[in-house]
Amino acid sequence: MSAVATEWPWRKTLDEVACNLALGHLIENLPRRLTTNGRIHAETYISAVGAIAGYAAQRTLFAEAPPVMGVNINRVGVTSGEQYWFGDALNFMLVPRTDADANRCVWALAAGGAMSAGMQGQQMPGLDAMFKHVAATIGGTGEGKSSVGEKHQAHLPARELLKVVWPLALTCFSGKFPGASREYPAAPVKWWSAIAAYASNRPIRDVKDVLPPHVALILLMEAAIYCSKLDQSKIEETSA
Repeated sequence: MSAVATEWPWRKTLDEVACNLALGHLIENLPRRLTTNGRIHAETYISAVGAIAGYAAQRTLFAEAPPVMGVNINRVGVTSGEQYWFGDALNFMLVPRTDADANRCVWALAAGGAMSAGMQGQQMPGLDAMFKHVAATIGGTGEGKSSVGEKHQAHLPARELLKVVWPLALTCFSGKFPGASREYPAAPVKWWSAIAAYASNRPIRDVKDVLPPHVALILLMEAAIYCSKLDQSKIEETSA
């Protein structure tokens, strides 16, 4: 698996400039958003990258194919009354069905980044195990936490972390960059998933000296899987 897919899926489209700008600003500004006293916690950073990628995948899916219960999506409730999204259509936004999908799915791009950072083939985490972990912890005390163990947990559970960083992602997608002398074109929702997936490739390489790439990949993917299932009203309170 290569570190980066052959080319951006939005290349040579009318949205190319907007998507390139959104990607560049997301890669540049997310670490700044999470830096405290000049330092960044690697696990929190990587989990935030995954959280954005997973939730962006859901928003893109629902923009292209509005959810129809029992047809392209399912709702699963827990004892608290909260509902979560499940379904193959959602999963395939994260994991490519074909090689042609690899340049728009977080799993292919993040795994490529991990391999480039030095992860060996035998260290590749199992997708089934990660999906099962997320499903098994929903509604429990471990919800939103990774399976990597306490030593490598992010500072916040994935839902709370997403609430912190999603406004930044929206700013990057919107083209309304703080301090810019002009307003740039917005990246359409149909590209949010691919943009966020591309933004997941480099961070694993950036933190490889302090966080083993295979651990980073698990953190990122489990955050992505979990956040893809969250209801919009629970993340974007003002739009509920």
